[in-house]
Amino acid sequence: MKTLLFLPALFFLVHLQGQKLVKKAFIGPRTESIQIDAQYCYRIDLTTSPTDEVQVSASIEGEYAKDLLVSIEEKGTTVLVSAGFQPIFINPNDKLSAHKVVSIALQISVPEYKEVSVFGTNSNVNATGKYKNLHITLSDGICMLENVSETVEVATQKGDIWLTAPSGHILAESAYGKVDQETIPFGDNQFILKTVEGQIHLKKTK
Repeated sequence: MKTLLFLPALFFLVHLQGQKLVKKAFIGPRTESIQIDAQYCYRIDLTTSPTDEVQVSASIEGEYAKDLLVSIEEKGTTVLVSAGFQPIFINPNDKLSAHKVVSIALQISVPEYKEVSVFGTNSNVNATGKYKNLHITLSDGICMLENVSETVEVATQKGDIWLTAPSGHILAESAYGKVDQETIPFGDNQFILKTVEGQIHLKKTK
C-alpha cells in the first residue's frame, strides 16, 4: 500500500483550520474507485466535483482535535479514505476500548463518475452528486440521498434511508420496517435501497 504522498504524479495539501484538519489529494486517471472507512465518524457529508481531486475535511469537538488523523492512501486502482486518531491516542473515558470512539465529522468531495463505497456503523451519511456507482453500508446510521446519480446501492441494519430524487428506477425493501413513498417518475438513475429494521422514505424532488 502506498500513500499518495509518495506518488510522483500526486501530492497532498494539508492544513489546519481551527479545529478542522483538511487534506487534499490529486488522483490520476488509473484510479477507478474510492473507499471510505467511516468507523470512527458520526457524520459523513459526501459530494462530487468536476475535478481530479479528493478533499477531506475532518473535525472533532473538544480537546482531542490534536490527535485527529486523516489518511488518504492508494492501493492499486483504489483510493482509501479514513479518519481516526494518532496511534498513541488513549481515550481517557474508555482506556481499554478506544476503538469505540465515534466522534469525527467528515466532509468529503470526490471526482465525478467514480465508484465510491462507504462503510460505517453509527455513521450518518448525507450524499449528493454524480457517481458511476455509489455503495453505502451502515448499521445504525441514517442515510440521506439527495439528487444522486447514476447507480446507488444502500444497505442498513437499523438505520433509516431517505431518498429525494426527480426520477429513477427504484427498488426499496425493508424486512421489518416500512417504505413510505411518494410517486417518483421512472428514470435512468438506479436506486437499490435495503434495510432490515429501518424505515425507507422516498420523496420526489420539488
